[in-house]
Amino acid sequence: MELLILCAGAADRSWTGPVLERPLRSKGKRRAQKVGAWMGRHSLEPERVLSASGKRSLVTAEKALKAGGWTAQDIDTSDPLTDGTLPILPKAKRVLLVAPSKTVQSLASQLGVQIETRSGALFVLSFENGKASLKHRIDPRELPDLFPFPSPNGHELRPRPAYYYTQSAVIPFRRTARDTEILIVRSSSGRHWVVPKGIVEPGLGPARSALIEAREEAGVEGLVLEKPLGSYAYEKWGATCNVEVYAMEVSRVLAHNEWEESHRERQWTDAAEAANLIHQPELKHLIALL
Repeated sequence: MELLILCAGAADRSWTGPVLERPLRSKGKRRAQKVGAWMGRHSLEPERVLSASGKRSLVTAEKALKAGGWTAQDIDTSDPLTDGTLPILPKAKRVLLVAPSKTVQSLASQLGVQIETRSGALFVLSFENGKASLKHRIDPRELPDLFPFPSPNGHELRPRPAYYYTQSAVIPFRRTARDTEILIVRSSSGRHWVVPKGIVEPGLGPARSALIEAREEAGVEGLVLEKPLGSYAYEKWGATCNVEVYAMEVSRVLAHNEWEESHRERQWTDAAEAANLIHQPELKHLIALL
């Protein structure tokens, strides 16, 4: 078995809330992504992922997995890891454990391995017959700041992990007795009217990612039509992002206490008015297709 142990990234020092909810610093997220990209380049996809239950550990695991090009939907929280002890390891070719640095130091001692831990560091161990030996220690500070594109072994380098540049958007609509109505929402800044859009999560696909964005950004659920309405491209993060656009027939509008981004304003309007108000010019003709 190959055992990967990843130290949770550096915490937000200004946080005064519960310890388990303490978030990562932006630098901690970035370093987790750099480690994940390194794992991707070296084909170190874990079959199982166990994380301590604190937010820092979980977000570190998510950032690393997605930067490696893998889904972050199958992370299991581990009570032993949360308590600082080595869990019973699942039967798998490769297992990733994610926990705070102090816990990782304790795990290494339990495995009989001497290591020097640091926030965001990755340790690759060979684990056979109950004995562990250290193969690699990866310090994210020593890894490249740019990420390979379009895959972990790609030759083009970009400022963000490769999956950032593949996105999907959704145009929520409903049929009424008089017309088709479109749901538009305020952008995160509150300056523009937009439709939900986001990065396609590795392992999910654009249509399923669009559903998630609709729920989070617009507070609606429904059925995404299988075939995209169209696509467009725009410049961000030093390169071109490609966006597939889907239509979604709304079946349920969430109450504000269920809506994750309820700070946004949302508005139902007819298609002509939606096309007039929408900030992205590329979406105007796609709205007309509904």
